[in-house]
Amino acid sequence: MFRANYMYRDEVSTEIVADFDKRKVEIKNHTDNLLKRAFGINETPTFDNFLEFLEDRCFPRTRDKLYIHLYELGLDSYDPLQIVIRTKGRVEGDFMWLDILEVQDEQL
Repeated sequence: MFRANYMYRDEVSTEIVADFDKRKVEIKNHTDNLLKRAFGINETPTFDNFLEFLEDRCFPRTRDKLYIHLYELGLDSYDPLQIVIRTKGRVEGDFMWLDILEVQDEQL
């Protein structure tokens, strides 16, 4: 289970609950601004949408000297969930981030 609030600065934009075992995602949007929502216009994201969202909140897989960035995060492979946990999903150039509330041990 993964629970997080997708934040714009200090405001909750979207509540996200993802069940890795059942491959289900539930969200609750707290804004009408589509640009601030985790999944934009999509009100019923799939688990694959969720995985894409996680990767969108990471540095690119093709980043130069990727292994150095992974090492700095304590990782030995590119795992979007683990990267998001360590970086809070912060991406250069925006004010969105993830306030992670719960990650079950099997996801770690």
